[in-house]
Amino acid sequence: VLSEEQIRLKKMKKQHEDESVRTAAAPQAPAPWTEPPKLAPEQLEMIEKLVAVQKQCNKRSFIDRPKVTPWPQNQDPLNREVRQQRFAHFTELAIMSVQEIVDFAKQLPGFLELTREDQIALLKTSTIEIMLLETSRRYNPAIESITFLKDFSYNKEDFAKAGLQFEFINPIFEFSKGMNDLHLDEAEYALLIAINIFSADRPNVQDHDLVERLQQPYVDALHSYIRIKRPNDHLMFPRMLMKLVSLRTLSSVHSEQVFALRLQDKKLPPLLSEIWDVHE
Repeated sequence: VLSEEQIRLKKMKKQHEDESVRTAAAPQAPAPWTEPPKLAPEQLEMIEKLVAVQKQCNKRSFIDRPKVTPWPQNQDPLNREVRQQRFAHFTELAIMSVQEIVDFAKQLPGFLELTREDQIALLKTSTIEIMLLETSRRYNPAIESITFLKDFSYNKEDFAKAGLQFEFINPIFEFSKGMNDLHLDEAEYALLIAINIFSADRPNVQDHDLVERLQQPYVDALHSYIRIKRPNDHLMFPRMLMKLVSLRTLSSVHSEQVFALRLQDKKLPPLLSEIWDVHE
């Protein structure tokens, strides 16, 4: 039988462990600054480059847009060909998104300094999280839909018609709504994506120290940028970093969704199978 003191200590230990789990995936914030915030010239140059690269990668997706299998007009839920067309439509959009992310990562300052093995390890685990970040920036709260390539808008029911489960769909929309409430601009999204890519705790990463060193300039730049843009919102920076922790949970739910698709005999294209480690 535990004494009251032992029970108290046990509770404190449990609270400490829970807190450690919540903060493990979030990068360490820079120490508070006392001088007025300002961006160093190299930080400003880096941010401008990230935004320009993102726009450039996005343009390539627009060029490929006509190649996407059209969303079927036939609404018959029992028609097998219609279901396959919807699934193909979504997977082709996903492939375009993956290619866009890989192009962006390759142009990130520091990414090509890593070994090929570490590049692959980082991309394999971060891609779905970046896809969800990109999805969130396309969320329209007025119609509760997500728009891809300006013309393709989907609500929860559309995602379900494509073969996804509501156990995965609902968290996507909840996350998208939460991100939308932060009102981030292009620079903040680009920096957050870069921070996400350079996560040293990913499985199979070998050179953890180098990945951490490469991540830190992006963390510092985001911290400075937010302090300039939102001088009165001292919680915005930690809130944004905690969104990266939420993405880890969503990534786990996505793995369950991929497994469920296989049970439905929905075969993923080779690129998606490779990036998400699906072994047929």
